[in-house]
Amino acid sequence: MKKTFILFAALFASACIRAQNTFPATGSAGIGTTTPAASALLEIKSTSKGLLIPRMTLAQRNAIASPATGLMIYQTNNTPGFYYYSGTAWNAVSPKNANQSLSNLISPTAINQNLLPGATAAINLGSPTQLWKNAWFSGDASINSLTIGRGSGSVPFNTALGSSALFSNTSGTANTAIGFDAMLNNTTGYYNTASGTNALAGNTTGYLNTANGAASLLSNTTGYRNTANGYSALFFNTTGYNNVAIGTGALYNNTIGHDLVAIGDSALFNQSINPYNEYWNTAVGSKALYSNIIGSYNTANGFAALYFNTGGFRNTANGYAALYSNISGNANTANGDEALYSNTSGNYNNANGYAALYYNTMGSYNIANGLEALAFNTTGAYNIALGSFTDANFSNISNTTIIGSFALGTASNQVRLGDNTITSIGGYVDWTNISDGRVKKNIKENVPGLAFINKLKPVTYNLNLDAADKIVQKPAIKDTDGRLIQEKPSADQLTSRKAKEQIIYTGFVAQQVEQAAKELNYDFSGVDAAKNDKDLYGLRYASFVVPLVKAVQELSQQNNEQKKINADLQKQIEDLKIIIASNQSTVNNKLSTIISPASLEQNIPNPFNHTTTINYTVAQSYSSAKIIITDKAGKTLKQINLTGNGKGSVVVDASLLGAGTYHYSLYANDKLIETKQMIVAN
Repeated sequence: MKKTFILFAALFASACIRAQNTFPATGSAGIGTTTPAASALLEIKSTSKGLLIPRMTLAQRNAIASPATGLMIYQTNNTPGFYYYSGTAWNAVSPKNANQSLSNLISPTAINQNLLPGATAAINLGSPTQLWKNAWFSGDASINSLTIGRGSGSVPFNTALGSSALFSNTSGTANTAIGFDAMLNNTTGYYNTASGTNALAGNTTGYLNTANGAASLLSNTTGYRNTANGYSALFFNTTGYNNVAIGTGALYNNTIGHDLVAIGDSALFNQSINPYNEYWNTAVGSKALYSNIIGSYNTANGFAALYFNTGGFRNTANGYAALYSNISGNANTANGDEALYSNTSGNYNNANGYAALYYNTMGSYNIANGLEALAFNTTGAYNIALGSFTDANFSNISNTTIIGSFALGTASNQVRLGDNTITSIGGYVDWTNISDGRVKKNIKENVPGLAFINKLKPVTYNLNLDAADKIVQKPAIKDTDGRLIQEKPSADQLTSRKAKEQIIYTGFVAQQVEQAAKELNYDFSGVDAAKNDKDLYGLRYASFVVPLVKAVQELSQQNNEQKKINADLQKQIEDLKIIIASNQSTVNNKLSTIISPASLEQNIPNPFNHTTTINYTVAQSYSSAKIIITDKAGKTLKQINLTGNGKGSVVVDASLLGAGTYHYSLYANDKLIETKQMIVAN
């Protein structure tokens, strides 16, 4: 039996060797089949058993000497599995479609090898419908072009995080889009940064834009170099450029405006289209320049500064609600909370200080420096107020200058220095009035002298400042909440006020001076009459110099005429002495002629514009007498022959002479007795 088995084995081996080439005819061998596939060198068929290839450890595998390319083994340790030799290294067998769900992994699964894609920049991690939930990194994540989110493109150097972020990008590079629909429509725009839902969603080719906040720069298409930080900042901007908007709704309605700066909630909210394509507005503060539409070159710093401005330009507002109500006013400067608060259309005003020019609406060219300076003015123009609480008691006063704390203007075309506590105004030189003959016309020598001076009544007096306050009625100023903001004088000012009321002044009463001038029909410039029922009378004491000079001149002329009369009398006395010495009877006759009285009185009234009366006296010793009227050059204009002796009078009609200064003289027996001056008024 043993011999038979050995023989059978030998025959079988011999048959198998021969079958390699002869069985079957194709040269294929089969195990479990007599008809192996013609394309297979060896085919094994079984429905109950498998093929078991050599099994070995990692060390045993690596000990195989000169492994043939394609040699396969099953490794039993250190990541067990099928391995094949590629000709240079042992590689694990990982079929492309083998276990795509990686369900054979046990959580947590450790990875101790670098993970590399099969091709550079060609393999996706995740898909539009299958998304990764969380990712954690301990070290740096170095990413050339990061795209996280459906349809966000894959151009190098872009970063997109969020659904549809950078969805339409074609060639735009160096963009960062974070948030749903961030930079949704960008195609070629570059160097843009969008953070927030719909940030820069409409941008197509715009570049160098930064949008932080949901809907910031949402409508921008081609605008460039814009910065928007805050929800809906620069919301409607399309092509505007070089704009900065920081704050919710800042520059919300701007579309094509450029070079605008808005910082604060709703700053420059309504900025729209400027037909002149000029902008350059700067708004810093919540709701600063909120209503601006076409205004340009404006600067607003502070809450609600230039809030209602729509078309005004070149305005500067610094402070809470400064230039708050301005609509179309131009070139105004307001520095201080609520400065120029009520201005709507006034131009070229300058207000520095809290509530300065507070009520001004249409007044222009005003300057107010100080707390509440010119606060009451509404429509007045060309006013200047320097000092805290400097103001005017009328809202439409113009061309008035008010200097000094609490100083009050009471009429237009006026200058006021200090309030009613001031006790001295001066300097090192006298006040100069313009008095150039080249700019004077209608010059007339009709200033009354003694006649005016004699009517004046010099007095001493004290001031009643309470009465003055009741007349001028300084206005009360209220803030936006209706609270009185007019401060009262300090304790020191009240003390000075009381001390001033104790001072005894020397001067005139203005109304009395005015009446004296009227009685002489003299338009005296020294009276500063009240311009309204809230104004005070005043006197320009320098103007009194002129009638005083005239009075001195009249006295000098009378003195000279008296000297001439005295000289004539002296000569007559000398003649009398001679006569007395020679002939007593002749002396008696001569003496009666010499000492007989003759006199001439001042005409009444003087000056006059209708008629005037000249009184005179002529003694019986004179055989003839006359009054001669001459002009300033000495030319005789009229001769009146006198009849009778004793006292008499003549009436002179002004219509025969005309306005001017004249002289009239009394002659007796052809000798000059006396000369006086008379004035014919207009």
